[in-house]
Amino acid sequence: MADLARVTLVLDTLAESRCGLTVTELAVRTGLPRSTVHRVLQSLERELYVVRSREPDRPGYVLGPALLKFGMNSHLRLLAATRPDLVALAREVQERVELAVFSGREVVVVDQIAAPARLRGVTQVGKSFSLHASCIGKVLLAQLPDARVAELLPERLDRFTPATVTSRTALLAELARVRRAGVAVDREEHDRGISAVATARLGAGGTWQAVAVVMPSQAFATKFEAAVHGLRRVNPAIDVAAVLGR
Repeated sequence: MADLARVTLVLDTLAESRCGLTVTELAVRTGLPRSTVHRVLQSLERELYVVRSREPDRPGYVLGPALLKFGMNSHLRLLAATRPDLVALAREVQERVELAVFSGREVVVVDQIAAPARLRGVTQVGKSFSLHASCIGKVLLAQLPDARVAELLPERLDRFTPATVTSRTALLAELARVRRAGVAVDREEHDRGISAVATARLGAGGTWQAVAVVMPSQAFATKFEAAVHGLRRVNPAIDVAAVLGR
């Protein structure tokens, strides 16, 4: 494995963790020799790409401040390229529109346009969602082969509401339908009272983005078709007939 691949693997593993990881824990999670992990961390620590955790009861390494310059630059480029489309879609459907991307083994909302008097404050930019329990997660998973999906999903799929899909077999079958139709649907799978529909598209940097229309569940039946047509302008590959069952 090339040095760059080892560095990337260590950084990705730290990004996916919610707390600091020790050298031993990183070796176990990455499958790299402990000596290799230690050497990579030493190099990254010198440049402040990783730092020692300040939590006294949880020693280890976490991502460092030097990574911010890359994240901020990428984030600004991402928003500049997509915001006009998000604004137009929100105006068309008169509902909230969100933009999300992969973040390790989760999906994170990176931008949103709020419709007047709708769902203000329900989702914050930077909030992460499980891949299996949101339409933004499912539509991004659908861009990957099943083997990669299996690697990303946890062994146990957490249940957030009674509607959450917790069967891996059922989820893979749903992803197959998403690939054919071009959209994923969330009917109160992550939050009670909130439903959404999303599609995926390649961003300017060649990474997959999810664009979702989010609304109260009581409005979903009447606005679903309009939301799908609006998303088709974001992703012309959407099969509207398949989505609407026509």
